[in-house]
Amino acid sequence: RRLVSKFNCQGCHSLDGAEGRIRKLYDDQGSAPPILDGEGAKVQEFWLYHFIQKPSLIRPWLKIRMPTFGFDEDKTNHLVKYFHNLAEQKISFAPAELHATDESIQTGRNLFIKLKCIQCHQPGEAASMTASFLAPDLTLARERLKPDWISEWLKDPQVLQPGTMMPGFFPEGQTPFPDVLGGDALEQIRAIRDYLLIFTPEEAAQVKSSESSQQGG
Repeated sequence: RRLVSKFNCQGCHSLDGAEGRIRKLYDDQGSAPPILDGEGAKVQEFWLYHFIQKPSLIRPWLKIRMPTFGFDEDKTNHLVKYFHNLAEQKISFAPAELHATDESIQTGRNLFIKLKCIQCHQPGEAASMTASFLAPDLTLARERLKPDWISEWLKDPQVLQPGTMMPGFFPEGQTPFPDVLGGDALEQIRAIRDYLLIFTPEEAAQVKSSESSQQGG
């Protein structure tokens, strides 16, 4: 908390009960610095450690950028622990293990396409939509996000981040696809999660090209 206060993290980000002061100035919240409440449950420790030391581009459309503070190893570790303790998470720098089947990944791909996820989660620049409808690059999901968080997010995004523009596709545990995996919403959510954890820039390009072809037809 002392580090967060000293370096004025809450000047930009909503965190630990305080609303980001810069966020209040944005009419389009999609252009504002992201909310960091729950970040410890969301991102992997190894990724967060390296991001704090050298921030990388996650939301290309943002005009405001995360600075590099030059934290040493000790301060960086303190911040990683801070975020994870806030989210009541156990600290583990081990990569997340997930044993997905080819069938699950293919089902997840089909659902990803049906739900048109690529329209908002576009890698690189995307000028065709307002910032509120744009979302982070999912080709980073494997190294960035925790599998359990992905599942919880897909169940109901509003629970984890009230006011998010991310739609809830599985309201009250129901699915819009009764003919997929026996209509089991949780199994469908796991399939999408499995697919996201192998989602590469090449795969994103294929999905985007396929969707463009369908719209053109």
